[in-house]
Amino acid sequence: MATPQPQGASLMIRTLRNLLTDTKGNTLAIFAAALVPLVAMIGSGLDLSFAYMAKAKLQNACDAAVLAGRQSMDGNFWKEANEAEARKFFNFNFPNGTMGAQSVNFTVGKDPEDNAQILGVAKATIPTALMHIFGFDNIPLEANCDAKRDLGHNDVVLVLDVTGSMANAPSSGGGTKIARLQQGALGLYRALMNEENGSITRFGIVPYSHTVNVGASLADSDIRNENDYVGQWQYAMWTRGSGWASYYAARKPSSGWADDDHYIDNGSYHYAPRWRDRYGSDRGYVGATDSTWGSKSNFRSSGGCIEERPSYGNAADPIAIKTSITLNDVDMRASGDTQPELQFGRYDPNIQNRENQTGCPSPAIRLRQFASESSFKNDGVLRATANVTGGTYHDVGMLWGLRFISQTGFFNNTSKIDDVAVDQHIVFMTDGMLDTDKGDGSHNLYTAHGLEFFQDRTKGTGTNRAAHIERFRSACNLAKSMGVTVWVIALDVTDTDDVRPCATTASHFYTSDGSDLEEIFENIGRGIGNLRLTR
Repeated sequence: MATPQPQGASLMIRTLRNLLTDTKGNTLAIFAAALVPLVAMIGSGLDLSFAYMAKAKLQNACDAAVLAGRQSMDGNFWKEANEAEARKFFNFNFPNGTMGAQSVNFTVGKDPEDNAQILGVAKATIPTALMHIFGFDNIPLEANCDAKRDLGHNDVVLVLDVTGSMANAPSSGGGTKIARLQQGALGLYRALMNEENGSITRFGIVPYSHTVNVGASLADSDIRNENDYVGQWQYAMWTRGSGWASYYAARKPSSGWADDDHYIDNGSYHYAPRWRDRYGSDRGYVGATDSTWGSKSNFRSSGGCIEERPSYGNAADPIAIKTSITLNDVDMRASGDTQPELQFGRYDPNIQNRENQTGCPSPAIRLRQFASESSFKNDGVLRATANVTGGTYHDVGMLWGLRFISQTGFFNNTSKIDDVAVDQHIVFMTDGMLDTDKGDGSHNLYTAHGLEFFQDRTKGTGTNRAAHIERFRSACNLAKSMGVTVWVIALDVTDTDDVRPCATTASHFYTSDGSDLEEIFENIGRGIGNLRLTR
């Protein structure tokens, strides 16, 4: 006989049996069991997504920093200022507290195996939003960045204003503008020194005023045998009691003369005018043997300033110079005296008449490598800018800058070195607006275009100055079409309308009060070549 169970025990057994067969509430139990891995999955996704965005910002900041640091370097020299520049860009792009980042650390320096490259490493931690529940308090981040400057090979021609005003002090005070230029231009050389990666940079220098001194860079075949000059009237004058004597005066008759072909007789003296030059001839020109130097070769070695030839397609006489400049004007070269229309005249104030301002800059320097900064200074900049003189003919300087840098013209400049293309740059610097002869006889400036009032060589509508401005801008546009990058520096100039459009872009144009000229040349040097990220 079974022993009867107590009533309470029986009730418990029935309850457990009911629970065993009752499925109500199972969902809650399953959810509770799945909640932990679900939180882990969602939390990791959110935290990792946040960390990914932070890593992208960290990488961008690192890239910007090494690019800025490399851009600020002079050649391959890494200095504290370059590191400071890199850190400035990193902090700007990844400021403190970005996305809650902690323990941010950025290191940057030159690659010990490649002096042309700098390396950067950025590290930080990002606190987790949900994963800290599972013991993951933060996510470490790291970004690596490298930057290298590929200068390649460069031809750089400096077209430098050496007009009379450069002997004055700039508005910022201190030394003369020419002294500021001579020191400042060294910054360009320092910024481009990059021999360790095989880069070659050649420099040419064209100092200009109202003419240029390029004779030493040319050949005898480039110089005209016969040169037209403004002569003068020789008057045979008879005076009572004194007899006949020669009297020289202006070519154009003075007030009171009847005309160019008739003498005046007032009873006391006679004037018999006829056209003569100083050698007693009515030729109207002076040959090479009659010039100051006696021969073409002596002119090129001892003189060198030139009168511009006619625009291409025009005859040798009369000389007509258009406001537009073409590639033929830059490149075409005479084979000898049978092509006088392609030859240049001799700038010779000693046999010119009617001028009241003359001047010849120092000899220009063709493209060449300079072995050191001191060589660039002494054999280059100081030598080319030694003579400060004259008016401001931007078009003359720019045209000869193109002739010196052209790869298809006078000087056979190579377009490649070791199968690597040579980039071309002109750095044009002036301290004033274009200043030409007025062309009205009130100021007879003897220029590369002769005496404008008497010889009327510059063609175009409007004023003589307007014609030269148009010609200058034509030269600038031609440079850009030739693939030459044009940098322009306006030194202590309040009105830059004449020169600003010459620059390749707005970022290639600089103004300076003289105090920052060296820094500007350095910035131009750093801007020549290509920066790239190597990772």
